[in-house]
Amino acid sequence: MTARAAARLAHAAWQALALALCLGPALHAQAVPEGYEQGIFELRIGRIAAETVPGLLAPSGTVLVPVDRVLALTGMPTRRGDAAITVARARAAGSATLELTARRLQEPSGVTALAAEDLVLVDRVYYLATARVAQLLGAKAEADLGQLTVTLSRTPPFPVEQAAVRAQRTARGPTRDTRERDGPVVPFVARSGGAVLDWTVTSLATTRALGSSTGQLRGAAALFGGDFAAGTSVAGDGSGGVRATSNEWSFRRGLPSNPWLRQFQVGDIVGGGAQLRSLQGVTFTNAHTLGDQLFGSVPVNVSLPQGWQYEVYQDGQLLGFSDAGSQGPVYVPLRYGTTPVQVRLVSPTGDETVRDYSYLIPQTQQQPGRFEYKAGGGRCAFGCRTLAFADASYGIAPWLSVTGGGERRTEDSASRILPHAGVSLLSYTGWNAQLQTARQSFTRASLLYGGSGAVVGSGSYTRSYLGADQPSVIPGADFGRWLFDGQLQLRTPPASRVTGWRLDNSLEGLAGGGAERSRTALTAQLRSGSVAMSYESERARARHEMGLSILSVLPAGLRASSLLGTVLFDGRSVHAMEVASSLQAGRRAAAGLTVRWEAGSGVILTAGFNGAFDALRLTSRLSASRGRPAYLATSASGAVALDGRRAAAFEGPGVGLGGVAGRVFYDVNGNGVFDAGDQPAGKIRIVVNGTQTQSDASGRYRAWNVTPYEIADVVIDTLAFTDFSWTVPGGRNVVRATPGMFNPVDFPLVRTRELAGEVVPDSAVATASGVTLLLTSVDGGVSQKIVTYSDGSFYVSRVLPGRYRLTVSPSALDALRADASPAALPVEVVFAADDAVLTLPPLRLVRRAEPASGAQRAPD
Repeated sequence: MTARAAARLAHAAWQALALALCLGPALHAQAVPEGYEQGIFELRIGRIAAETVPGLLAPSGTVLVPVDRVLALTGMPTRRGDAAITVARARAAGSATLELTARRLQEPSGVTALAAEDLVLVDRVYYLATARVAQLLGAKAEADLGQLTVTLSRTPPFPVEQAAVRAQRTARGPTRDTRERDGPVVPFVARSGGAVLDWTVTSLATTRALGSSTGQLRGAAALFGGDFAAGTSVAGDGSGGVRATSNEWSFRRGLPSNPWLRQFQVGDIVGGGAQLRSLQGVTFTNAHTLGDQLFGSVPVNVSLPQGWQYEVYQDGQLLGFSDAGSQGPVYVPLRYGTTPVQVRLVSPTGDETVRDYSYLIPQTQQQPGRFEYKAGGGRCAFGCRTLAFADASYGIAPWLSVTGGGERRTEDSASRILPHAGVSLLSYTGWNAQLQTARQSFTRASLLYGGSGAVVGSGSYTRSYLGADQPSVIPGADFGRWLFDGQLQLRTPPASRVTGWRLDNSLEGLAGGGAERSRTALTAQLRSGSVAMSYESERARARHEMGLSILSVLPAGLRASSLLGTVLFDGRSVHAMEVASSLQAGRRAAAGLTVRWEAGSGVILTAGFNGAFDALRLTSRLSASRGRPAYLATSASGAVALDGRRAAAFEGPGVGLGGVAGRVFYDVNGNGVFDAGDQPAGKIRIVVNGTQTQSDASGRYRAWNVTPYEIADVVIDTLAFTDFSWTVPGGRNVVRATPGMFNPVDFPLVRTRELAGEVVPDSAVATASGVTLLLTSVDGGVSQKIVTYSDGSFYVSRVLPGRYRLTVSPSALDALRADASPAALPVEVVFAADDAVLTLPPLRLVRRAEPASGAQRAPD
């Protein structure tokens, strides 16, 4: 025997001796094969929680584990007979068969004879060496005698890992939008009070004259849950005088819980049928203030073999999933717009495949079964004397929706009734067709494909009457015209330098005639910009112009974010060149600079700025050239809202919206109210409808960006906490805001506790290491798993105040053949405590009384 082999054998004997000592005399009393030791091992299956199982240690140091327990824990597809076990492996690796009586392992690559220490039978349970377990499963197995663990891992993960991860992904079911459309899930509280004021000032000045200026001032307040608003507008005449003034008022009231009348308005409003107009009258509707984000449920039907499962995702959120053996489609909610959908396919052996799909839901498509209307009337501000209108839309099926309505318009002494109608057709493969027509106004038709293919595109045709609806550059177009817009896009493979090609084409002409104006552009989209070629012609001006544009997106870190260069030329010469750049000017501001040269006009310099500050938004544009007077156009706007007795300034707009305000505080006594003994929580981030704000030193926060009557999310960012022992019990609030005022939402923070204790085994119990404990809320909450350390101690952090039960998991008790005393340890975590760590009484493990059983080696 070599010295290396002798050292290895001595080390294995020492490990066996150490294991025998730690297992205690009770296990030696069991009938196990001579030279073997029986004990408790922690079996770890990849990334899921471990489970305690009995195991054997051979004289050579080989660890054997019960093969049936391993197969049950991994979830591998198995056929079990009296003489053989067949396991289906992943990634087309075929199947492996463990022949128990013949003592051999069959694989597609060959047959392996099992040694005496590879397969052992004890108490009618077959124990298999860890190396052979790995061979059977097509996996890796690592045995650690120091920690008494056996770890099995595989790529792809085992089915039980896939099931655990899938259970986490699907635990809350399909992701639904919080804005439920049918029924008052979140009640609306009608309030009065508050005040908000917004203002806008614009001015135009040139080097030759002051120019004109306009100003608008509006105010609003909550009145019985509604929004009462009034305002005035003033326009200057350019010489210090006033050219025109106008006043307006309106009252809007939302009824979120009423499916037939959700909102009405009275006063100076905007309404109409085919075209919107300024009215002094009334409108009412059952439509929501915000357009629906969700369209409805559509079927996703994937044909798969028996036992396969699939999940459907959109933007990483679970929309729906199937169960093993389910043959019906999964109905998943889709949002409006282009919706990429990923389908994750999971086989019984744990293999995964992801397929990409795409759905296109245009805003004109009405939800199936949804009826929506809008009606009203009043006196026209211009263009007519009186107007009465009514519109309705209905979703007949997920693929078909219709619209219809009309208006009665009075002009001088004549009245006309002008109907309009439309239809929208949708296919889940990406096709959408629409047709709309309004008498003496327009006719529109469009066809669009936005699926997952390499080529997508759209085309639309509009025929307008009397110059309505569409602006035109064609002289004489006030007597009717037509317009065609088309686009084709080619998607290229991800590795290509050109990420896509786009062809745009537009044609415009007089009614009954050919094209008077056309434009065609071909764009190559690159990773860091784009290159475009264009051709434009106009018959009335005998103009034929070609252009070349190059857009470069500059690297991050430079103040300039993009650079655009354009050259315009015809068949004879270049007649215009332009270079434009956009620059970042702070976190919420941007500036632009353009230098343009035109033949016959010289150089024109244009600079622009658009920025949002805490109290206002500023937009400015300066243009200067040698042959023309320079001009400066500036617009500023802002809003002020009252939060109790304090005024809060925002960039605006203010009228028509609502706000959220409240306090974040450390709730020491746990009553949910800020009172004596509680402390304010400053510098805590709160997210209101996706916009961040922060609490001040007094714990107060406020935001003015909430659409009234619709559900708004108010979430606190717990990751920004400096002391992670504090948390929010709910973490998220929703509110239906009253317009024109701040709606109260407070965040009481409660302190979590740390739990510590130990599991103490009696002399007949093998070990207290790796024992799984369950901490369960008495109100039926989800259990939290805790695993003891090598000395039997345990620790768990961030436990919310409440009452719990601490128990030993049944599987650990069965493996140890023990009972817990007490069977359930009551735990109460209180709100106020001096010590952050709650030390629990010990849990004792007592040997379970069982009849003696025999053991034997598996037959050779």
